[in-house]
Amino acid sequence: MRSLPAVVIDRVALLAAGPVIVYLALFHGAAATAAAVAIAFAVIVWPRPDVALLMLLGLVPVIAVVHSGGSPLYVTVVGGVGLLLVRLTLNGLRARLELLLILLMACAVTLSCLLPPESLRIEHQWKGCALMLAGLGMLAASMLAPPDPRRIAQLVGGAGAGVAGYLLARGEYASGRLTGLGLNPNYVGAVLALALVATIGLARFHRTWVWLGPAVVCTSALVETRSRGAFLMAAVGLAGVLLAGRPVRYKVLIALALIVATQALPEALDSVQGDLTGSRTSTELTANTEVRKQAAALALRVALDHPLRGIGYGLFPEYARTSSTLGIYIDTHNDYLRLAAETGSVTLALLVALLWLGLVRRYAADHSILQSLCAAFAVGLLFANALTSFVVSTPFWISLGCLMGHAAHRKKDPSPLPSTT
Repeated sequence: MRSLPAVVIDRVALLAAGPVIVYLALFHGAAATAAAVAIAFAVIVWPRPDVALLMLLGLVPVIAVVHSGGSPLYVTVVGGVGLLLVRLTLNGLRARLELLLILLMACAVTLSCLLPPESLRIEHQWKGCALMLAGLGMLAASMLAPPDPRRIAQLVGGAGAGVAGYLLARGEYASGRLTGLGLNPNYVGAVLALALVATIGLARFHRTWVWLGPAVVCTSALVETRSRGAFLMAAVGLAGVLLAGRPVRYKVLIALALIVATQALPEALDSVQGDLTGSRTSTELTANTEVRKQAAALALRVALDHPLRGIGYGLFPEYARTSSTLGIYIDTHNDYLRLAAETGSVTLALLVALLWLGLVRRYAADHSILQSLCAAFAVGLLFANALTSFVVSTPFWISLGCLMGHAAHRKKDPSPLPSTT
């Protein structure tokens, strides 16, 4: 048991970290901020790597607000993950299947970046590779030193609500869609969808209805993004937290009701879609969808033509630009297809295996929230290239690692899911 003064100091330090960083950044420049954060992080890493991961999770949205886009966020995450891995390696590593899969995936991405089969070249190709490796490092660190799942959910929900309030107050729109943090509306929507899942999960499993306030803020901002992919992410995540632990008959009835509603009320659904997509016309939505379909079809052909190593990590947009079938610089808008096209089908299989190991089991309360959050992110990867966007992917990497770390050594989770008969 930890002493009461130690617990109080931890809580106060956690609450004060965000305001202190914002103050330093606004009045003393980025250098002072970076130095203070680096010292605090380094001090925490050695005794409590799990708390350092929580600190990293909380720092990402703060840095994104203070420095929208750019190198400060990348340097912080990559440096922090590197320090965590050094600490955990010195502590000793035991052979585990999950760790082997992560290592194999990191090697495949690195090989495809350094020795691409195609002769295409793009500027700063190594940057995307470094970000992907940092994400995998974050996954490994959170698996080896799993943070408290409830604290993860609280940070994701609280930080997401703060970001949502900031974006609504700032009121920055692009073509009638809420944007900010250096991200386009689809990625902003993904951030808010994950935060919404976390807040609703905390409200349900802990009966702390105060989380419904942040949930409302996240929902308001999410609707303003007009992102169809983010809406689907939120729907999948909310279904996970709301149906977890319910009797099978209850789940079946809900599913049947949704199917009947979809078939019987098409006009109402069309009206809802019109409200959600705002000023985006049907012509614009159709054109956007068609271009994405063409990019996905090209990525699938590339993956079939280069099944082992792909064309080289980060090269698909340039490949699409020089392709006679597409002819525009565009990403896959689907991270599964991107991995298959750029690094080969084996790398995609490794990612799917990691998702399976983290999500296939039954979890209780707090871990169930993280499971729903990861499921929502996995769905979001069908519509965006979010694995290397730390603002979006950090909650996913840490949550998935926490799930795998918990599943590796648990015997039986003592806290059952709440059930409704």
